[in-house]
Amino acid sequence: MTVRDVLNEGSGRLNEADIETARLDSSLLLCHCLKMTREKLYASFPDEVPGEALNMFRKLIGMRLDHHPVAYLTGSKEFFGLPFRVEEGVLCPRPDTELLVETALSLTEADHSLKDVLDLCTGTGCIAVSLKNTDPTLNVSASDISSVAEKVFSINNCTLADGSIKFTKSSLFEKIEGTFDIIVTNPPYLTTGETDERMDEGWKEPALALDGGEDGLDLIRMIIGAAPGYLNEGGYLLIEAHPAQMESMKVCMERAGFEDIVVLKDLPGLDRVIRGRKGPVDV
Repeated sequence: MTVRDVLNEGSGRLNEADIETARLDSSLLLCHCLKMTREKLYASFPDEVPGEALNMFRKLIGMRLDHHPVAYLTGSKEFFGLPFRVEEGVLCPRPDTELLVETALSLTEADHSLKDVLDLCTGTGCIAVSLKNTDPTLNVSASDISSVAEKVFSINNCTLADGSIKFTKSSLFEKIEGTFDIIVTNPPYLTTGETDERMDEGWKEPALALDGGEDGLDLIRMIIGAAPGYLNEGGYLLIEAHPAQMESMKVCMERAGFEDIVVLKDLPGLDRVIRGRKGPVDV
């Protein structure tokens, strides 16, 4: 079978299962099996696919039909222009989260005194590593409670940031030391009901990285409440969450003493990131 035939076969099977990204997923998996870029793949349409690669591709298509994310199957996911190592047990980086990185960088570019950054609930480390890779002058730290995240983060830290980012295994701020100019976080923010639905549908990503409690805000409330104690004067807290949660988060941040609270929209125009600045401490 030619590359074109195999790609169409994979796309067809995924289309039949109503996977919206069928063509993209099929091409990414075939690129992985053939060890080539997508540009090279399309230039190779008339070529025959070796039997070993064909068998591997069909196996991966079967796993994709069983709800395995493409990133788990290829072991890699591009984020902010960088190839991040991904494996089961960590959340796959998503394009929406790039807004969190862009927002933090816009702050550091506008005020060069903002140097110390903490990425809470780092997962693969995509936020922390992207920040450090873009601006090596930043002092970036990261933390997560997951042992799998610690392992995957270490790989990405070494390969993409020269091992320059300090990692702390911690439940939120429990073992965090020092204060920061910026705290960024993409914490679990699905409701328990939404998480259960996804698990029932066969999602392979860990519930630990998804479940934010009954209304999805359990961890976010804890982060907002504790963050002022870990921020320098005038420091910023940036949180990614669901658009429907932003108003509740804004109220929570106001109660915690944050000022200049702004909600930022992602590329599709949805409220995705909330930003607040630590106000002066009452004496």
